[in-house]
Amino acid sequence: MDQQNLHDGWDEYRSKRIYQSKKKIGFWRSIGFGVFSSYSQAMQGMVVTWLLFFYTNFCGLSAVEGASIFAIGRVIDAFTTLLAGNISDKLYKFKFGRRFGRRHFFIFMAAPAALLAITQWVPDMNYLYYLLTYLFTNMLLSFLEIPYDTLSNEMTKDYNQRTKLSTSRMVFAGAFAPVIQWVIAQMFKMWPKSSPIPYITAQTIFSAGAFVLILVTYFTTWEHFVSKEEAAIEASHSQQHKNIWSLFMSAVKSYVSTFKIKAFRIHLLIFGASYLAASVWGTVFAYYIIDVMGQSSSTAAYLSMFSLVSIPVTIIAGWAITKITPKALYMYAYLPILVACGATAAIAFIQPPHVIIWLSITCFLYNVGQYILWFIPWNVFPFIPDIDTAVTGENRSGVFASVMMFIMQTFIALGTIVVGLLLDAAGFVQSKTGILVQPTSAKLMIIGIISLVVGALIIVAMLGAFKFKVNRQTSQIVNAEVNRLKDGGSMSSADPAVKKVITELSGMDYDSITVWKK
Repeated sequence: MDQQNLHDGWDEYRSKRIYQSKKKIGFWRSIGFGVFSSYSQAMQGMVVTWLLFFYTNFCGLSAVEGASIFAIGRVIDAFTTLLAGNISDKLYKFKFGRRFGRRHFFIFMAAPAALLAITQWVPDMNYLYYLLTYLFTNMLLSFLEIPYDTLSNEMTKDYNQRTKLSTSRMVFAGAFAPVIQWVIAQMFKMWPKSSPIPYITAQTIFSAGAFVLILVTYFTTWEHFVSKEEAAIEASHSQQHKNIWSLFMSAVKSYVSTFKIKAFRIHLLIFGASYLAASVWGTVFAYYIIDVMGQSSSTAAYLSMFSLVSIPVTIIAGWAITKITPKALYMYAYLPILVACGATAAIAFIQPPHVIIWLSITCFLYNVGQYILWFIPWNVFPFIPDIDTAVTGENRSGVFASVMMFIMQTFIALGTIVVGLLLDAAGFVQSKTGILVQPTSAKLMIIGIISLVVGALIIVAMLGAFKFKVNRQTSQIVNAEVNRLKDGGSMSSADPAVKKVITELSGMDYDSITVWKK
C-alpha cells in the first residue's frame, strides 16, 4: 500500500483488529460470539415473565395500563428497529464507521446500555416513569443488537461454521434463562412476597454480568471491511437523495422490498407466530402458577428454570439441522409444545395429587419444544440475505435483521398486550402489595390463554413450516451461484436446477433478475 493510501481515511483502517478474519471458527471463538446473548437476556430476560406481573402487583397499574406501556413502547421502538439496520449497513460511508466498525461500534455501546434495564424495576412510581424506562430500554436493545445479528453472515459463508455460531448463540441464550430464574427464586426466598426488592436486585446482577460478557464478544469477533471497490458497486445501485424525505422513503422502500423474497415471507410467518406464542406463554405463566395453581412466586421461578434443557436441546438441534432440513426439525418443536398446552388446562381443572411433578413435566415438554423453535429461525436467518444478494447484488443483511427484529419485538409486545387486555376483560384485580385472590373469571381466562391461545399460534407456525424450503443444500446452491455471477459468470449459462432453486426461494423468475445482466 502506498503512502498516500495509508492516511486516506479508508484503506488505513483495513488492518484494524475488527476486520481481521481468523478463517476457521473454533470452539473458543464461537463462545466469544455466543455470550453476547447476555445483552438481550439482561434487557429482556425478566421482562416477558415478570414485568407485567410487577406492574400489576407492585406499581398499582391495571393489566390494561401495563399492556399499554408495552404497546406504546413497541410502536415507537419500531422506528428504532427499522432505522438500526440501515444505519449500520451504511455507516462504512463515514470515516467514523470505518474506524470503529459499522457493527462493532454498536456492540461496544451495548455494554453500558445493559445497565439501563435496572431502572424498569423501581416500585411505586407513576405511569410515565414506567413508560419511559421501558421505551428507552427497548430502543437501545433493538438499536444495538441488530448489528450483532449480521455478524454470522459476515464472519463466514460456510453452512457448518454459521451453524456453530448460531448454536453457540442459542446455547448461551438458553443457559442464561434458567440462571435468571434461579437468581430470582433465591431473591424471592430472601424477601417476603409483598416486597419488590428481589426484582431490582436480580436485574442489577444480570446487567453487571452482561456488561463484562458483551466486551468479550467485542474482542473475539470480526466484521467485513467494505472496500472502496465494493462501496463503488453499491453506490452504482443506490439512488441519489435530494432531501431527507427522499432518503426516508428510500429506506421504507428498502424494508418493504425484503418481503419480495418468498423464503423471507414464510420465515417471518413462522418466526412471528412462534415468538407471539412464546410471549403469550411467558407473560401469563406467572399468573397461571400463582393465581390459578395457588403456588408461590419462587415456585414459578423454579419451574421457569426448566429452560436449562435449552443447553442439551440446542446442541442436539445444532447437530440435527446439519442432518435434516429445518422444516423437519420444526415438527420436533411443535409437538411437545402442543402437548404442554393441553396439559396446562388438564392440570388446572383436574388438580391432580403431586401437582408440582405434573407441572414440572409440562414445563419440561414446553421448554424442549420452545428452544428448538427458537434455535431454527436464527440458524437459517443468515442464509436469507444471500437469496436477496442473488436478486439485488447487494449485501442487505442489516436491513433483513432490522425487519426480523421488528417482527420479534412487535410480537413479543403484542403477546403482552393480548394477555393484558384479556385479563382486564375477565375482571383481573391489580394490587400494590403483591397479595391478592383473583376472581374465578380471571382464573378461567388465564387457563384459556395458556392453553388455547398458545396452541392456536403454534398451529399457525406449523402450517408455515410445511412451505419452508431453505436448507443446507439450497443455501449452498445460492452461494455458489452468487459467487459465479460476481466472478463475471453469465446468467444465460446458469444450470436449470440452479435457476429453479433461486426462483423457488426468491419468488422471482431467475431470468427476470437484471442486476447481473451485462
